[in-house]
Amino acid sequence: MNRHAHCALLTPLMLSAVALPPTAVAQAAPAAPASAPQAACALKVAQGTNPVEFDLELSGFKPGQKVKVTGAEEFTRNVDQKGSFTEQDVKKGSYTAKTFGKNNKQAIEIGCTKPARVPTTTTAVRISDADVTAASTATPEVDCSVPQKVTFKGKLTGSGSGDVDYKWQGGSKSSSPTVKFTAPETATADFNVTVPAHAAPTAPPPRVTATLTAGNASDALEFTLKCKANT
Repeated sequence: MNRHAHCALLTPLMLSAVALPPTAVAQAAPAAPASAPQAACALKVAQGTNPVEFDLELSGFKPGQKVKVTGAEEFTRNVDQKGSFTEQDVKKGSYTAKTFGKNNKQAIEIGCTKPARVPTTTTAVRISDADVTAASTATPEVDCSVPQKVTFKGKLTGSGSGDVDYKWQGGSKSSSPTVKFTAPETATADFNVTVPAHAAPTAPPPRVTATLTAGNASDALEFTLKCKANT
């Protein structure tokens, strides 16, 4: 008996791929979601204010979103439809802005930036003159039988701005304070001198001299007390 082998011809299935033009692929791809706005909070110097005022600016939030600000001041505001809001004339200090999502859960919290520190500018000080401008007692006439206080006033004249050391001296007392000088002239601190009691009603009235010195500039003033009768 002849045995005949029957061979089955297997024909693979071919999957045909249809190439699409690039434009069609691009149209078929879903559009990328728009990037979320970047929320920001900044403390800024309000332009044209003297003395300086500060504004707190919110930006990049979702339209109409409620934002709570804490720090040197605390308040809650709804930003506008552009996601922005400005709170004017706030205290200088550190601030934080917070938003809340569903069920009042905190969504984001950001720190508010501060304006850059502006260095204080000064110009070299040159004192050209020192003046003792006035001297006085508590009342025009005083009881000279007891010690009396005399107050001297002075001023410095010059150019520039900055700290200036000066010296008062009178009787047995002296003082060496510092003043923040601003041109063209700046008043000094008052200088008080105690004048001893009158030796006798018939003796010459008591007098005292005070000297004001700043650098090479100097001035002196002598003051004579006006005594009440029989003192």
